[in-house]
Amino acid sequence: MYTARKRNPDANREQARRHHLDRRADRLVDEGADRHVDELLSTPQLAEWLGVSTQWLEIGRSRGYGPPFIRMSPKRVRYRRGDVLDWLRERTHLCASEYRSPRAN
Repeated sequence: MYTARKRNPDANREQARRHHLDRRADRLVDEGADRHVDELLSTPQLAEWLGVSTQWLEIGRSRGYGPPFIRMSPKRVRYRRGDVLDWLRERTHLCASEYRSPRAN
């Protein structure tokens, strides 16, 4: 008999924390540093720059693990380049053990 698995929102956040974007954060910061920090990027523009899907950004907005965004209207979201650069800097680690969450006892 099939039983439905319940989704664990904490597991989704943990999976997002270990996204392949972490390995490229340093390079992306260097690429974006020469641009104006107040430049506003649309979701497709940011997805292209980060190398992720627009869906990943949309899901990240709703679940709280994506970069900070500005809601300009109910249907218009923009990302300030400086905020995204700060978010990427927070995701920069020297080794994988730095961002692993401690096991619950």
